[in-house]
Amino acid sequence: MLRFVLFSLIFSFTVQGQILFSEYAEGSSYNKYIEIYNYSNETINLDDYILKSFTNGSSTFENLFPVGAFIEPGGLYVVASSQADESILSQADYTFQYCCGNGDDAYALMPISSLEQDFNSDSAIDIIGYPNTWQEGLGWDAAGVEQATKNHTMVRKSNIYYGNYGNWPMSAGTSPDDSEWLVLEQDDWSNLGFHEYDGGVEIVFGCTDSFALNYNPLANADDGSCEYAELFGCADSTACNYDPSASSSIFSFSNTDSNMTIAIEVSVGLSINLEIGDVFGVFYTNDLNELTCAGSAVWNNEALAIAAWGSESGLDNGFVPSEEFTFIVKKIDGSMFLLDSSMNSMPPFSSTYEPNGFGQVLSFSIVSQYFDLENCDYPEEYYDCFGNCLNDADGDGICDEFELDLFENSMSNNYIINNIDLLGRDVSVDQNKNNILIQLFNNGNVIKKVIIK
Repeated sequence: MLRFVLFSLIFSFTVQGQILFSEYAEGSSYNKYIEIYNYSNETINLDDYILKSFTNGSSTFENLFPVGAFIEPGGLYVVASSQADESILSQADYTFQYCCGNGDDAYALMPISSLEQDFNSDSAIDIIGYPNTWQEGLGWDAAGVEQATKNHTMVRKSNIYYGNYGNWPMSAGTSPDDSEWLVLEQDDWSNLGFHEYDGGVEIVFGCTDSFALNYNPLANADDGSCEYAELFGCADSTACNYDPSASSSIFSFSNTDSNMTIAIEVSVGLSINLEIGDVFGVFYTNDLNELTCAGSAVWNNEALAIAAWGSESGLDNGFVPSEEFTFIVKKIDGSMFLLDSSMNSMPPFSSTYEPNGFGQVLSFSIVSQYFDLENCDYPEEYYDCFGNCLNDADGDGICDEFELDLFENSMSNNYIINNIDLLGRDVSVDQNKNNILIQLFNNGNVIKKVIIK
């Protein structure tokens, strides 16, 4: 069938599906239909939507669109009674006998997620009628016309570019000026098959976030396309400057003109207690003798293949033939560990890098924690990020690791050359010089003397 849609809307970016009711007719006999308009610039799959009705003041009826039904950008989709006039059926895309109520039944477009749920206006993308004010046999008023939803045809104004999201009172208005609808006489189907749409403003879809890389200052309708720069920083939760929003630049790599595929079986990953979300990286040693990532993959508790990228001619951006592999794993908390690996060297596998070759890891073992010294600041050993001892049993500010227990350390190999007091005076000891003398003074007088033999 041929349909015409008049619109002055300017589209500039892809937008998620947006549809609304463009026309509604509650005509004589079975001459009833609902027209749906796609005002986006992408094809709308109606499998994602459901047409619901609130009937007789209490019952919810659900009408699924035929599988695979869709609406082209700027196109229309007409749902009609299967016994309607031929002029209506010639425009219809989907029919069923009891479409589309008797003027006192509310109809709503809802997402498919509301399937098998009671009629709830809050879930509506667009709605005609209002269950909260339902009265048996009476239609709802609109544009100052009493019972406009009964025995009338209603056409959406061209400057309405969004559904009403369940707010029928706002959509209906109280006068021709504040209503979203034009109310026509019963059996006036002169607008069926086309919809004039201008939105009232020039709509430019795009990214409206000024912090995004692809921010469009001309856009006034965000389409979810915003792209953001990846924030590199310290992603290690054990570091003092840990940033939970940061990504570790250590695992950044570039695709080159050749690679080698390395297989890691599930049992190999589980042997080092990998968790879903951990990241494997394979590293080469660059010309500065630094470990550099040449490929990575996320562990998902299943067999894994990592592409190890080779160096391009004249560049230092990947593995060279026969170079050995170094593996590092980044846990989901950001901490990293250097791994020792055993590689399969039996053909067709290679234990070192070969362009377009295949590798297989037979086993992993954790060697040590790997620190991101480029991006992270770590506390000194035995201390936290604030300079406090991790272990200080006596609370004296000296870490237990630095405490000297005289009774647990043999003095047999030590020889006391001289003893002095706090004033620097020599103190003689009657016992042999391999003893330690401790004297406690008060006003220059010795009040206690302890000899440790």
